[in-house]
Amino acid sequence: MTKRVLPASMMAGVVLSALVLTGCSDGAGAEKETTVSKSLQVCEQYLGEKNLEGAIDSISSGEKRVSATESSAYLVERLAREAEEWSKGELLHNQYTVCRIDFPMEDGTAVIEAMARWSVLTLDMLSEPKYVKSWKQLNDQVFVEPETGQSGMRLLVPCGVRGAPAGQQADAPLQLDVADPGLTAEQRQALLSTLARTLVDELACTNDPAVPAKLIP
Repeated sequence: MTKRVLPASMMAGVVLSALVLTGCSDGAGAEKETTVSKSLQVCEQYLGEKNLEGAIDSISSGEKRVSATESSAYLVERLAREAEEWSKGELLHNQYTVCRIDFPMEDGTAVIEAMARWSVLTLDMLSEPKYVKSWKQLNDQVFVEPETGQSGMRLLVPCGVRGAPAGQQADAPLQLDVADPGLTAEQRQALLSTLARTLVDELACTNDPAVPAKLIP
C-alpha cells in the first residue's frame, strides 16, 4: 500500500483550520497522555472507534500525535452559526479540522485528517459536465467524489439548518473530507461515512439526509 508522506520541512508551514484544536503528545508526561487520550476519544466519536483503530494499525504501530476539535458542541455551534449567517453567492467558508493524527516517520510525517465545512459547490453545479465526471450521486441528497486528486475522499450532503436563509440547504451543502496517506478505499469510506452521519445527526439537518455506509458506486 503506497503511503502519502509529507516531508518534515513542509509540515512547519501547514496551517490548521480556524477551529481550536487540542492534544499533541511527544510521549512524555501523564498530562500530555491524558490530552491525547481525550483527543483520540473525540476522533473515535466522529470517525468510529473500530474504523479509526484499523486505519491507525495499517499505517504505524509507533508514535502518533493526535489533535481534535475541542468539543462536538463547539463544532456544531460554529457550523450552525455560519449557516444562519449565510447569504446567496457567499464563497468564504471556514474549514474545520475535526480530527488529525500525525505519524512521524523517517522520511517525513504521514497524516490522517478529517475536515468539515460548508461547500462553495451548489447542488445545481454538480450537474455541470466538469463536475459530473468527478462527482457521483449516491441518492437524492448525497454526492461523493471518490478521488480528490490526492489520497482522500469527499462528500457533499445538503443539510438544512434551522434558522438559516432559504436556499442554504442546496446552495451551501455540508462538505466532508477525509485525507490519508494511502488507506484502502473501504477504510476511507468507513471513516467518511461515519463522520458524515455523526455530523448530520448533531446538526439535526431539517431535511434528514440519509448517508449510506457504502460510498463507492
